[in-house]
Amino acid sequence: MIVSTMILRVLTVLFLCAAIGAAVSDVVSRAGMASLGELWFAVHSGSLNLSQAITQRYLSPEIWDPYVIWVLGQPATVVFGLLALVFFLAAWLRTRWA
Repeated sequence: MIVSTMILRVLTVLFLCAAIGAAVSDVVSRAGMASLGELWFAVHSGSLNLSQAITQRYLSPEIWDPYVIWVLGQPATVVFGLLALVFFLAAWLRTRWA
């Protein structure tokens, strides 16, 4: 139980750092808020293409087009911030109910 809570806390810190990094990148670039897809493409375009191929081939093409494309179109700062919040709340609830 302690290990899973620690993993949730580490994920919280990682996503919070990613949100702060995306926010700093947005401020420095002055081009507005970058979407998650733009940021992912800039960092490593090959893995973005690979994840699309794997999702469409092994899961379902219907998952990629309406859902994943929508998430990739959202601002990276918001997506990372929400993920940090979700993992923080999961860790907090886990310690509270334990």
